[in-house]
Amino acid sequence: MTSWSYLTAAAVRSSPAVSDGVVYAGSFGGNVYALDAATGKQLWVQPTGGDIFSSAAVANGVVYIGSTNWVLYALNASSGNKLWNFNTGGGIFSCPVVVSGVVYIGSTDNNVYALNALTGAKIWNYTTIGQVRASPAVVDSILYVASEDGYIYALDATTGTKIWSAPTSPGDSFVCSSPAVANGMVYVGAHDGKVYAFDASNGASKWSFPTGNIVESSPAIAGNTVYVGSDSGYLYALDAATGAKQWSFNTEATVYSSPAVASGTVYMGSWSGKVYAVDASTGKEVWSYQTGNSVFSSPAIVNGVAYIGSYDGNIYAFGNYNSVSYTPTPSPQGSSQPLSSSNLLQQVWVPKPANAVAAVGVSAVAIGAISLVFAAVSNPLGGLGGKVGEKTKGFIPDNVKKWLEDAVSSRRKLHTDGKTGSPFKPTKPEVLAYITAIIILAISFSYVKVITLDQLWALLPVFLATSVLVGFVQKFFSIAFMRSRGVWSEHKIWPFGLVLFLLTTFAFKVPFSSPTRSVHQSTKFTQRLGAIVSASEILISLAFAGLFFLLLTGGFVAVGGAGLAMCVIGSFVGTFPVAPMSGKDIFDHSRRLWAGLFITTLIVFGVWLLLM
Repeated sequence: MTSWSYLTAAAVRSSPAVSDGVVYAGSFGGNVYALDAATGKQLWVQPTGGDIFSSAAVANGVVYIGSTNWVLYALNASSGNKLWNFNTGGGIFSCPVVVSGVVYIGSTDNNVYALNALTGAKIWNYTTIGQVRASPAVVDSILYVASEDGYIYALDATTGTKIWSAPTSPGDSFVCSSPAVANGMVYVGAHDGKVYAFDASNGASKWSFPTGNIVESSPAIAGNTVYVGSDSGYLYALDAATGAKQWSFNTEATVYSSPAVASGTVYMGSWSGKVYAVDASTGKEVWSYQTGNSVFSSPAIVNGVAYIGSYDGNIYAFGNYNSVSYTPTPSPQGSSQPLSSSNLLQQVWVPKPANAVAAVGVSAVAIGAISLVFAAVSNPLGGLGGKVGEKTKGFIPDNVKKWLEDAVSSRRKLHTDGKTGSPFKPTKPEVLAYITAIIILAISFSYVKVITLDQLWALLPVFLATSVLVGFVQKFFSIAFMRSRGVWSEHKIWPFGLVLFLLTTFAFKVPFSSPTRSVHQSTKFTQRLGAIVSASEILISLAFAGLFFLLLTGGFVAVGGAGLAMCVIGSFVGTFPVAPMSGKDIFDHSRRLWAGLFITTLIVFGVWLLLM
């Protein structure tokens, strides 16, 4: 079945590009390979500074390819020597497009760039609200690109001026499929499970087709048919004018590979590791080949041969090479596909801004509501809470009140036996709290980053180490500091915070709130001392955030990114001015001090969301 296969040093997710008898592709090991298209013989290999998800573009003797180290490389097609490189502000998953001496590329820094193809000098950039992992398409001097903010953009290819933008659905539907343009229409898939068609001239919605699951595969158009894969495990053939389904082919596994069409056959890969050839008219299988691992790469069909990569590390060639070329229907390369565990460790931990805002809103409302409950059962605040508490007095049994108070604030009686001991010796409740925090942080922050169980097991050890630094080292440093100043602080499990933390993790994929919290006691405890203690906790958390940022910029992406996220979220939620959060003590003592800390943590939180 295979004409040849070439084993690289790592998994291949990059889609091959073929030009003048040479196959160009990248690997997770950071290498770019040039292979003889007829024999698979290696012609050259060039290392880059990061894993390669981007597919290459070849024009005028130059190979353009992006890397997860935030760099777009221009390499000599004959030798592999570096000609120039351009640094974006984020990882490059997008495939470059070269038109009329200009290279167009998307980046996870939310930008689309236009660069001089000879020098790499920036001509313009356009900023979207979400990451741009999809590849641009340029037709008739208009650049079409999808963003993870859920919109499709049409930009003037010369100036970068927006012509129009259109949402794939109301709200953010998270688009990372690359648009395909044909017959005056723009076709693209979205995370809401639909394939969309827009009028290329004005962005008007023409039709949408529900596949039943996420669509990250990029469409391919041949004649009057759109071919596209879906997480539902099917390859679909749709009428290009109406979106009506012509046929579907069951791959029995998720399809992230973007199909390519040539000579009446559709080629694509699947999560199961199979490469399929399907009759373009009927949807019947022509042949299939089982590789050694998942296939996320998209095929390139040139001179009678289909070239495709696999996570088993091989680049495969299927078919009989001939020197007479027929023109395939190209499929857009570079759609965002699930990350391997190795590449996940190279990605900065940061959620979608819309999800983060939703998590903040829900948490603020929930903490505010539970604060009123706490006021009612314990009546320490007066005001509305006190009135509610007075009215419910006698109706709520004391044991229920104690349980509610513990669940809401974790203010059970502190272990006085620990007060006479070493400030550096954790009490038994603290040990349990530390263990709980470490486990919950590690699992939650890993869960929201992965798609498969294998990825979870691969990431968990790294995130567990990060959680030890945040859930134990940072907290213990704060506790020891407070105790050394005469305040007996103790770390405890916070049941309500734990529930809220898990809720935001599963609902928004943004672990917000905290599964544990510190409580304080002193023989001379005053409002001023409480504010100082609470402010110190927030400042220490911000200081640790700075340390993790240094780790991140120093190349320790997984630990630095996750630790930064944990500390930024923790410091921000801690400033909420309602009981039992630390911000309440600060607010009661000095509203000016509270406002300063709240604004600082809010700015840090916003900058982290938008720029990381």
